[in-house]
Amino acid sequence: MLVKDRFLEKINILIFFLVFCFINKLHAENIYEKIFNYNDALKNSSANFIQTNSNYIQEGEIFFGKERIKITYNNPEKLTLILSEKKGMYVNHRLEQTEFFMTKKSYIKFFFDIFHKKNHIENMIIKQSDQQIEISKKINLDDFFFNIKLTYENDPIKLRRLEIISDDENIQMGFFDHKIEYVFDKNFFTMVDPYLN
Repeated sequence: MLVKDRFLEKINILIFFLVFCFINKLHAENIYEKIFNYNDALKNSSANFIQTNSNYIQEGEIFFGKERIKITYNNPEKLTLILSEKKGMYVNHRLEQTEFFMTKKSYIKFFFDIFHKKNHIENMIIKQSDQQIEISKKINLDDFFFNIKLTYENDPIKLRRLEIISDDENIQMGFFDHKIEYVFDKNFFTMVDPYLN
């Protein structure tokens, strides 16, 4: 009888351990699913932001389209960035100057992966509390390392902060005043030089 009791005790411990592991895995999958669904739903929305770098503060608005992101800086200088997974456009309105650049080998592509590829989020580090969810990843681009962290308000889920840290820069963006279901003009995300005559 004693051997049987020990065996049952070991089986109970094993079952408890397996159930605990399954619940943790299910909970983690729900967090990944929750973040991916929220990120995917950002299409056709916008948010105001305050961005801080080492030496200055900028304010503006970010617009999430189906395949592009538009960032408009209003203060202290009027600038516009339009980004896609492969290319981007930078406009300095004061100088009436436009530059085009590739994004596929920059950390910008990383954001398109986070917002549109579910399996990419599953490879990130996630920390969750009652108030917030943080996802982070260290990426290497041509031997330059970037630590990228996105912070979400947890209930309801809402993007609140982005941090990009490298040896050369430390960028933080705080997001507020989210607007959902924005209707954009078909040329809103166009990458045509606005000062081309």
